[in-house]
Amino acid sequence: MNAINKNNNKRKIQKKQLNIALFTAPLFIISSFFCHSEDLISGTDLQDSPLSLSLTTSLAVTINNSIQHLTINQYGIKNTVMVNQAADMVNDINIIQNGMHNQANVVQSGANNTVNLLQQGDGNLVDVIQEGDTNIANIKQTGEQTFIVHQIGNEMLVNITQY
Repeated sequence: MNAINKNNNKRKIQKKQLNIALFTAPLFIISSFFCHSEDLISGTDLQDSPLSLSLTTSLAVTINNSIQHLTINQYGIKNTVMVNQAADMVNDINIIQNGMHNQANVVQSGANNTVNLLQQGDGNLVDVIQEGDTNIANIKQTGEQTFIVHQIGNEMLVNITQY
């Protein structure tokens, strides 16, 4: 009788091990589909993809011995950035987008202009135009906010936080 109980117990254990193996095997397959921003970028072209979860790039371009700085960090999907740095002087743009469907449009024509932008949440929109020299725009948005600023002139400062 003991031998029969031992055999039944072994079968129950083997059946549980098989059930666990059948349950955990798909988990191993699923975990192999994770990707990183380096996997999604080829060269310097940034492309939106339904698979994109985060994208980070930093670019410094030298034109006539002046450096244009551009740093973009995107976490989420369907975030867009349009940048036009038209001057041949030092300008800086730092953008962080964390969420979905955020949009930033920045135009700089002048010297020593700076844009620092943080968009968190979904559906934020920013348009910044800097025409002139030494203008600074520090912008923080959290969720479905819109901000448009045209800095036309010199040494203008904008600090905005929208919740």
